Amino acid sequence: MLDSLHIKNFRMLEDFEVKKLGRLNLIVGKNNSGKSTVLEALRDYAMNIEPIPIGFIPTEFIPLDDLAKIWDSIIFTEHEEIVKQAIKIIAPDFENIAFILNEDNQRAAIIKMKNIPRPISIKYLGDGMLRIFQIAIQLVSAKGGFLLIDEFENGLHYSVQEKIWTLLFEMAEKLNIQVFATTHSWDCIESFTKVAILHKETEAVLFHMGRSVRNSDKGRVIATVYDKDALTMVTQSDLDIR
Repeated sequence: MLDSLHIKNFRMLEDFEVKKLGRLNLIVGKNNSGKSTVLEALRDYAMNIEPIPIGFIPTEFIPLDDLAKIWDSIIFTEHEEIVKQAIKIIAPDFENIAFILNEDNQRAAIIKMKNIPRPISIKYLGDGMLRIFQIAIQLVSAKGGFLLIDEFENGLHYSVQEKIWTLLFEMAEKLNIQVFATTHSWDCIESFTKVAILHKETEAVLFHMGRSVRNSDKGRVIATVYDKDALTMVTQSDLDIR
């Protein structure tokens, strides 16, 4: 697990440093401040520098055919139950999930719900279901490595975000994963803060990215770090995240 981060000459990040990281890290800042670039740098590091397992969730939806390949590898393992636990956050009446071939010869996910006699396509349950499914699939793929989530809140109603953070805090410890997520949402920041405070034994950090106003920095992107003790100050501040 990384305890700090230093990125040099990677895209817009000339000399970017985060002096303290946690097991779970939430990255905030205005558009084009470099949040996604940090995830790209971590992904390149994991894939090309160190042989580190990685789960990556982009802003757009991952094709179900790709997720099906991961699902095949976790059936009948403890990881299958973690994915099902995550699905129940969105759909408490969920019973089971399977992949079938559709008319285009692509793998498609179907879900069995209580009190519904026939399985239905996962897509009928909305963007929130698709988002939590891909988060859960990539979570178990990241065991012993990094889970990278770009724009955590995409497709997720604010009312379920706290439950998803709770799952991530618990599974990050169990599976030895370090989580990095970006957000534009105050709801996401508030739910992350609430769960972080409750999980006293798990180190959590929020860092804000923005251009330095000091002449000596020449406007380079810098990070302001808020550890668990300072997180409550963030939710009461006027931090610019858009």
